[in-house]
Amino acid sequence: MSEIYAAEGQKGLDREVIRMLYEYAELRGSHKSLERYRYAKDTPAARAVYQKYMDNIDDRYGQMDEADQKSVWYKPTEKAKEYRAYERDMREKMYSEIAERCGEYDRKQKNKDLER
Repeated sequence: MSEIYAAEGQKGLDREVIRMLYEYAELRGSHKSLERYRYAKDTPAARAVYQKYMDNIDDRYGQMDEADQKSVWYKPTEKAKEYRAYERDMREKMYSEIAERCGEYDRKQKNKDLER
């Protein structure tokens, strides 16, 4: 995480946290530092972004013939390799798009603080 933050800043870090939350982690607790990630991930807008990208990934998978589908994770064919690259690219874009909402949350919080 430190390397990503050093290379890409807060946006990169947010994207990687969002990736973790979708792939293998969950938010627990009520610390205010977690709220920006809840805001980014647990809203109807985030679910719509997720659904859009997953539909694209599923459509691409469905376009492959059965032999290519069966080889995606073991001895992949050329089509299966192309699919995996496409899936990685789509997930990267999806996580980045959802992570942008962290910045939106920060701006809203800053505005609330200024109103006080």
